[in-house]
Amino acid sequence: MSGIRDAVPPVQLPPELGGRSSEELLLSIGVLIFGLILIGAEVAVMLKRKVGWGPAGTQIVGLTIVVVAGMFLITAGYTSDQIAPMIGLLGTIAGYLLGKSTQGST
Repeated sequence: MSGIRDAVPPVQLPPELGGRSSEELLLSIGVLIFGLILIGAEVAVMLKRKVGWGPAGTQIVGLTIVVVAGMFLITAGYTSDQIAPMIGLLGTIAGYLLGKSTQGST
């Protein structure tokens, strides 16, 4: 077995990937994995409590996606000029999710 490990060189990331450093790439992947774990935990809690998937579930998971997307843009190394329009769009989505109400409530 050790012969196989010696024959295969370790994977090394190039220092620059499309203008992004390998540190930015690893941070971005970490944020996305964290977001997937968090969404999975939210869905598991909803299933365990048997509350189903209603407006509250959509709001919780939607806001998690918005926050993770914002964190991803920041850790990916984009400049503030590049991420400003996207952060504005994510804020609009978050406002829509939080402002949505059922027909009977005001």
